[in-house]
Amino acid sequence: MPELVFFRRGEEVLRVGLGRERMVLGRGDKSDVVIPDPEVSRQQVALVFDGTRCTLQDLSGKGTQVGDTPVTQGELADGADISLGQWRAVFRLHGSGESEGPTEVGSRTEIQSKDSVSRWQPAQVRIKQGASETVHKLQGDSFTVGKDPSCDLVVQDSFISGRHLKVVRRDGHFQVVDTNSTNGTWLGPVRVFEVQVGLPTTLRLGQTELTLEPVTPARREQAFRGLIGNDASVRQLVELIQRVAPSSAAVAILGESGTGKELVARALHDCSQRADKAFIPVNCAAISKELIESELFGHEKGSFTGATNARKGAFEEADGGTLFLDEIGELPLDLQAKLLRALESGEIKRVGASRPVNVDVRVVAATNRDLLSASRDGRFREDLYYRLCVVPLHLPPLRSRKGDILALAEHFLRMYSPRGQTVRLTPATIERLQQHAWPGNIRELRNVVHRGLLLRKGANIEPSDITFDQEVNRETGVAVPELPPGMTLEQMLLKLERQIVEAALRRYNNNRERVARELGVARSTLFKRLKEWGLTRQEEDPES
Repeated sequence: MPELVFFRRGEEVLRVGLGRERMVLGRGDKSDVVIPDPEVSRQQVALVFDGTRCTLQDLSGKGTQVGDTPVTQGELADGADISLGQWRAVFRLHGSGESEGPTEVGSRTEIQSKDSVSRWQPAQVRIKQGASETVHKLQGDSFTVGKDPSCDLVVQDSFISGRHLKVVRRDGHFQVVDTNSTNGTWLGPVRVFEVQVGLPTTLRLGQTELTLEPVTPARREQAFRGLIGNDASVRQLVELIQRVAPSSAAVAILGESGTGKELVARALHDCSQRADKAFIPVNCAAISKELIESELFGHEKGSFTGATNARKGAFEEADGGTLFLDEIGELPLDLQAKLLRALESGEIKRVGASRPVNVDVRVVAATNRDLLSASRDGRFREDLYYRLCVVPLHLPPLRSRKGDILALAEHFLRMYSPRGQTVRLTPATIERLQQHAWPGNIRELRNVVHRGLLLRKGANIEPSDITFDQEVNRETGVAVPELPPGMTLEQMLLKLERQIVEAALRRYNNNRERVARELGVARSTLFKRLKEWGLTRQEEDPES
């Protein structure tokens, strides 16, 4: 049987057998083979095979490039190269045979991968919707996919039918059958009706990608509620989450920036009895101290300038659920007392209100600061520290779990790869990632992989495509930090100023005069800053 072999960026991506008398190639959904390229017309070309020879008919009105010549109509020779935008289709009069299994477009489509003849192995289904990704282990010999609750895998996508497709395991293959869905099941640019595939294979249903893939021993225990890793510290963290989640005890998540504190907080919520209620995150460092009280506790109409309506705060929004207070160490001292009262009594009072209201909220706090040290220095209330740290969860930095870097990088690669494409990290790239110190932790790794995916020149990510977040400024020799999500430049500068001053105080044994001199600021300016940050003693007079 003759076939078309499709290439993109020099890499073979698909084989289509000419099993029909007439086959249309184009960008439109009604084409037999859909070419997702803006340079291709909705119906670019038709190929007609009469059992002996294949004739090309241009449908675009502009001619279709065959080799170096634009053709409107003519017979295709064996090996003819058809240009379709960034794609190429090579016509082969004699297909590569049964063992290769070319695609046959029609009422029955059969595709076999190179791994399809291998013996059966444990498999799983990876469902990707935007940045969200879930994994489901395959238990039986078949499963159904769709929006209907009766399906084995229920996928919420407005472009997916109630019962969209069925997958049946047969020996070393999987038989995928589209059950008359409205918008179709797609394998690359081809709409399939019934297809036999091996592992791994990615199908597109509406706005969802469904990947059938093998379960490797390294992957069986590496993901829990989005937490990826096989390091002993990660396994211990997962075990603690599972044990602590069912209670309502306050939890403090401690770790460096970028280690995934909000992901842990969401895992605690999802595994708790409050999972069907709200999860409300608040970044205490990203809200000005003038507004943070209103954000947490709400306000009444007219309680301050601009309060044109009454508004619920985060505590009321999280009633019955979980409130996640990120960067809790940045909370002003006066608000720490009100937070402690809310935790102790379950009562909160809106700004401008005369009466308190009761709320049932589980508080999960997170910080990259040493709260115990801050409480001893008077920068954080000691009673609040012990109330929040009923259960402390320590998140390890990425540099201490080098064995998880590859699994995390591949996870982000799948998350950000263009639909229908498989991009890989070369061995040299993996080695470069393993050697980096990762001061920005998992957040930095995510950015590096995403950036490498955008900068790559070929099908794989090479070492030259990798650049790291914290590049050293050649003029100053100072590392430039990444601006955290949800934080403005002004807030970042204030935070850096405080960190520099605190480091200088430690370096010069709290000698304020020396710190002011070394930093090149007036003594009165330094004392003013220390007072604003709550780092002065009551007997200290900034003007003395």
